[in-house]
Amino acid sequence: MGATAPVDGAAAGPAGVAARRGGRDAPPVRRCAAVRPSGLTFSRGRGQTTGVLRWRVPRNATTRAKGRRAVRYRVIRDRGVVGQTAKRALRLKVTLGRSHRFAVQALDAKGKPVRRCRAEKRVRVAYRAPGSPRYVAVAGDERGLRLSWQAGARGDGEPAGYRLVRDGTTVGQTTQTSWAVPAAPNRTYRFQVVAVDRRGRTSAPSATVTARTGHEPPTAPAGLAALAVSESELGAQWQPSTVASGEIKGYRVLRDGAVVGQVAATSTVLGNLAPSTDYEVAVVAIDSHGYTSAPAVVRGRTHDPVPTTGHAQAYLLASTDQSFADFRAHYRQIGVVHPTYYDCTGAGALVGSDDPLVTRWAQARRVEVLPRINCQRTATVHKILTDPATRAAWLDRLVGLAREVGYDGISLDFEAGPAEDRAALTSFVQELAGRLHADGRKLAIALSSKTRDSLTHPRSGIFDYAPLSEAADYLFLMAWGLHWTTSVPGPQDDADWVRRVVEYVKTMPQKHKFVFGTNLYALDWPNGGGAQNKATAYEYQDAMALLPQFAAQIRHDPVTDNYQATYTDAAGVAHEVWYPDADTTARRVRIAKEAGLGGVGFWRLGREDQRVWDDPLLAPGVAW
Repeated sequence: MGATAPVDGAAAGPAGVAARRGGRDAPPVRRCAAVRPSGLTFSRGRGQTTGVLRWRVPRNATTRAKGRRAVRYRVIRDRGVVGQTAKRALRLKVTLGRSHRFAVQALDAKGKPVRRCRAEKRVRVAYRAPGSPRYVAVAGDERGLRLSWQAGARGDGEPAGYRLVRDGTTVGQTTQTSWAVPAAPNRTYRFQVVAVDRRGRTSAPSATVTARTGHEPPTAPAGLAALAVSESELGAQWQPSTVASGEIKGYRVLRDGAVVGQVAATSTVLGNLAPSTDYEVAVVAIDSHGYTSAPAVVRGRTHDPVPTTGHAQAYLLASTDQSFADFRAHYRQIGVVHPTYYDCTGAGALVGSDDPLVTRWAQARRVEVLPRINCQRTATVHKILTDPATRAAWLDRLVGLAREVGYDGISLDFEAGPAEDRAALTSFVQELAGRLHADGRKLAIALSSKTRDSLTHPRSGIFDYAPLSEAADYLFLMAWGLHWTTSVPGPQDDADWVRRVVEYVKTMPQKHKFVFGTNLYALDWPNGGGAQNKATAYEYQDAMALLPQFAAQIRHDPVTDNYQATYTDAAGVAHEVWYPDADTTARRVRIAKEAGLGGVGFWRLGREDQRVWDDPLLAPGVAW
């Protein structure tokens, strides 16, 4: 007999040498290809912790050959041998809910592993949850519903019961296969049933069943009436609604179709309304089931607003709500408001837009609205005044703007015009005023202050007071600006300088058209000011909040009649602040009054010293 072939690379013994086992000759060592296990599968029954591992072997492999010992397979679970068999399957124990690594190793006739003749597989022995309940049904009406179902397939655990899910929320658990549940009128319910075992494992939800119940809604509120309370409020009252079941939980109130609130009482007040305006008020009853009645509807009208009897003029910064809020608080002391709506571009275009809320609110209270047309670009002002096409376009645009929006006039603020355009500005104002007056509108113009006329002054030279006052309705005299953001620190309006400005204005033939304007803000210069140390502008209230943080030293300068504050900030930088308050402002108001000027104006509304409005000369109804 010749030598056998090596098994997986092992050397064969001398010819005729055979192992002896049990007194019989063992068959020749097999090649792995003839006995290799493959295709491992594992199966088990529900609720069982044992299962059968099966595998395949080549078709020519046999368990016994002519009485000699069979090929056998060793079974390994998680590195531990659990059995050995000549068959192609072995029952073994597993742990539910964990992964096992199974291996099947072919053994040769001597019971030794055949090298590289092994199959492996990792098997997740998943815990089987209960099957979903079947044939779920619902019956009943708004007085109550009953659900029934059949059990689904059993899982690995002991059945514990069924959970009832209503509209996505679990409402209880039972061991029965039916359940009575309460219902409300005129509702739609969606039910599912979930099986659960004693280990807390749950099935997938059953199919959804839907139940719809009927309901009679509340009656509409009767006797609804709307009563004007003020220019911005309407009161509404009604009689209680009734319900067929449940109880009334409240009343939903709507204004012009939009919900504004819900109340438990049978009356309410609607606020934040426009004056002199008709509104539709509707009330809907709501019952304890969440259902609503038909609406009761009535119309009401707010009072006309109290008109202003004030005479002050003020600029309103349209980019901040605080400025408008300040205006609303003091409008009865203000006769003319100049909202900062429009600007010029370097190319000479007029840009900006109206704020209808501000404009209409003011006009409803008889406050004249003259929007500020701001242009402080010297080259642009020159082009507007001297280039025929640009000049004509601006005149047409300003008149058209006043007509389109319905302004009471226009407020012109050309502060940076060159002195050599003095005549051009005068003729521009004369033409614009004439066209506005023809429409029944007014023209205001902001003027740089001066104590005497100068034809060359870079700020005031362009303003020829006398002819301008003949054409315009209001000349807003900006009686401040002695110091500015890039100057050295100092007061905006030295008291002596203010008096000399007023004395010059008194020489004008139309002095009653001049409005004495004063500033209400502070300037804070660091490091001694100048172009490299620009000042920061603060409104009065903001300055008053800042100064105590740095223990500022504050004094009233009697010479300039202004306040001066000095402090050092957290970075060690020295600051000097100059600002007015209500007392210094009141003294300037009296200077204007005693000089016979046409009124006073402020830059600007916002967070000024609120005591300014306590001045008796600014009280509503007080003649100037």
